[in-house]
Amino acid sequence: MSNNQLYHTNSSHLPQLALCHQKCFKGSLSEKLGLAYIAKTLDWFLKDDNKFLFHFQNTEGQVIGYCGGFVSKKNGDGSSSGMLQHAFKEAVIGIVKKPWLIFNKEVVAMYPFIFKNIKQKLFKKSKAKQVVDYSNEEKKFAGLVVIGVHPAYRGKGFFEKLMEQFFIDASLKGAIGGALSVKKNNARGIAAYKKNGWIIVREDAHTYIMQKLTQTS
Repeated sequence: MSNNQLYHTNSSHLPQLALCHQKCFKGSLSEKLGLAYIAKTLDWFLKDDNKFLFHFQNTEGQVIGYCGGFVSKKNGDGSSSGMLQHAFKEAVIGIVKKPWLIFNKEVVAMYPFIFKNIKQKLFKKSKAKQVVDYSNEEKKFAGLVVIGVHPAYRGKGFFEKLMEQFFIDASLKGAIGGALSVKKNNARGIAAYKKNGWIIVREDAHTYIMQKLTQTS
């Protein structure tokens, strides 16, 4: 691992991060929508000071692992809606190129957001988002949005190093811990998080909500 360097991501790194994401999440909707869509969603992390994105590169400049998170500071700046909003054009282009994706269950689940987004763009209307108080501890958990290690580099300690850096960056943003959502059928991911000290605090129909507290005050 000593020959691999950790970088805080800038825009020039995004093409390599997108390639790594493709390798990490074969068969996912994002992989099917293409590299331009992936790069644009990752660009979301670079647009505000409450977000962070970092990665490992090997000596050849290949991204071999990456992680991104954020600390909410106002209502409506969540990761799922925010990333899709940011990469909406690239998502549409990806679906136009592969029209059968319109029937993908993940795309179908996004229909309400897609139609709302189109309506806003057509009529040039956008409602001002209400700013809410996130001063209490419950709201100071940093959201772990994405983490991936290239298949060829798994089992070599990179996941642990990425997680370590996540909590360093989260702390710098004022967070007292981390929170994430993981699908119940992602047994490998759940096991890795539990091994790293995360605990399940809530469950929905298809997902677990997990947290890890790193500060007590």
